[in-house]
Amino acid sequence: MLYGGAVTVDRLGEGGIPWWVFLLAGGLVALMLARGRSGTHVFTLVILPLAPYSILKILTLDGGGAPAADVYVVLTETSFLVMITFLAARVSEGLHSLDEALASVAFGDNPALPLDGPQAGNEILTEMARSRRHERPLSITVLAPEAHSFDTAVERAAEDVQRAIRARYVRGSIARVIAGQLRRSDILFEDARTGHYLVLSPETGDEGAALLIERIRSAAAGAGLDLEAGAASFPDHAVSFEQLVELAERRLAGDETSPPRLRAITADPGASS
Repeated sequence: MLYGGAVTVDRLGEGGIPWWVFLLAGGLVALMLARGRSGTHVFTLVILPLAPYSILKILTLDGGGAPAADVYVVLTETSFLVMITFLAARVSEGLHSLDEALASVAFGDNPALPLDGPQAGNEILTEMARSRRHERPLSITVLAPEAHSFDTAVERAAEDVQRAIRARYVRGSIARVIAGQLRRSDILFEDARTGHYLVLSPETGDEGAALLIERIRSAAAGAGLDLEAGAASFPDHAVSFEQLVELAERRLAGDETSPPRLRAITADPGASS
């Protein structure tokens, strides 16, 4: 709207803004829309339009014109370019958020593997076997949204969406927040029975798990969510996946005496070795 309005006003007036300014504005809009949701810094959003504008302005100077008129035109052009860059960035972020919401609600987009699924079993057994064979550390981190924080996040979702769909959307959002802090070697699972998220981290001991928890909690806090966490590592605390999860869940609950809630993990019989 800003772009179209500026073109209309300029054409109806004296046409003081040159054509290349509108072309540059169109390019900035396209760049912002193509970049997605990258969290561009405010300083960058200012420099981004001013740098090419300055270069093009120098190249198109003809040495004439009144200084006062030049200052007015420059201020008008730069203000227009900065404003349209900021607005395009906001539109881009809004479209990205809408895309995430539609993917999560309509298509079930969730980066966490179901813990009771065959693919999860194969990943778990593979990593446990690798750690045992090479005598390398491995940690299991269990995370869960604090109940009040989760309910608040669900209530903040659109009122016309059923609670089950809203809850599914929030759970997908939590999984994306966690996944955004993981390394390529880390594997994220979701336990549908408990509502907990589990992160399997190869080559990671207690210190690495503590750093991971700190990063995830910080990212979740930025999204308005509070996550509880507990972790256990192989081989210091346990030697099987089930025992690691059991201890991590006890630490999550703050109760070392709570009974185990996971059955044995088995691989998919049809999976290739």
